[in-house]
Amino acid sequence: MKNYHIYLFTLTDCAPAKRVMDHIRTLTAAEQAEIDCVPLKTATGERTMLAEELSVEMSPYLVVTHDNVSCEIGMDDEEYCELEEESVERFIGANSIIDHLQATLDAYTYAHPD
Repeated sequence: MKNYHIYLFTLTDCAPAKRVMDHIRTLTAAEQAEIDCVPLKTATGERTMLAEELSVEMSPYLVVTHDNVSCEIGMDDEEYCELEEESVERFIGANSIIDHLQATLDAYTYAHPD
């Protein structure tokens, strides 16, 4: 089971985000599949729910998250579990994202089996 997620937040008319997207297109299909491209804002100009949850305010912005499951036993002796994503790493700006993307893929994904 994959416990990490890589989210790339972008804006449609953002030149640095377009540079990052052009770089991502040069990656292998396996590498590209590991990156979830997410719009930073909705059509009405508000931040998307995921951007809100991860406190992302600018584009391009790369966030690596880890799944964290917390469980509690309720008064009825039932187990209640909640999945939360905790931020592990963040990269802001096209140069930073492009410079660190290969190492991030190596560290958090199965895109490179070696």
